[in-house]
Amino acid sequence: MSYEDLRKGVGQIRNALDVLEANVGKDDRPSEGVRDLGLAVDDLRRSVWAVLTTRHSGNYQDFLARIRIRRATECCEDMLADLHAETVTSNTPGLPVFHATIRELVKLAGVM
Repeated sequence: MSYEDLRKGVGQIRNALDVLEANVGKDDRPSEGVRDLGLAVDDLRRSVWAVLTTRHSGNYQDFLARIRIRRATECCEDMLADLHAETVTSNTPGLPVFHATIRELVKLAGVM
């Protein structure tokens, strides 16, 4: 992807976010979906910047692994908060697959 393509893509995302922000009333609290979207966009922005600045680094794969670990940690922390708040329960669709994925990750990483 060229730098110009990246600039166009970022511009399109920025325009979509401006439209979304205009449709959310100033006195309204943003919904969880809007909050999650904002966090995802912030993460994307930081990741793109970091990838572009380290693309020629000899440690590129390690860098990408650190980005993935940070994103996964944030997602798991959010899931933990939802479980504590009971907004996600044991019968929430997808939770068994998530649980199995976490067990496999722990097993392969050898951290426990």
